[in-house]
Amino acid sequence: MDIKAVSGTQAGVNMNSQNVEALDRAQVQKVQQQQNSQQVKDKQQQQIPEEVLKNAVENLNKKLEMLNSQLKVETDEDTGIRVIKIVDKETNEVIRQIPPEVMLKIAKYLDEVAGLLFNEKV
Repeated sequence: MDIKAVSGTQAGVNMNSQNVEALDRAQVQKVQQQQNSQQVKDKQQQQIPEEVLKNAVENLNKKLEMLNSQLKVETDEDTGIRVIKIVDKETNEVIRQIPPEVMLKIAKYLDEVAGLLFNEKV
């Protein structure tokens, strides 16, 4: 009777480990699907036509004239990231920038570090 109880327990353990493996595979697949969908969204966001962007900037600039401000959309030379700035027309002072300058510096630094890592491996 003890032998059957032990063997039954072992079968239960095997079943549980199979369930855990199946759950792990399911979780991995779920994460991969999320990453794939995020990549698709990123590609769609990057594919905004220049004409649409220019029209949006012009419309916002018309509205910002009342606040004596101007909207500028630029591409950072070092990282290739689009930067949106709200600038005071009189002083040319940046009122707000998205992403902030600090984030651009971090992105540039990470690109440099990644370049060093890949250069060393080759």
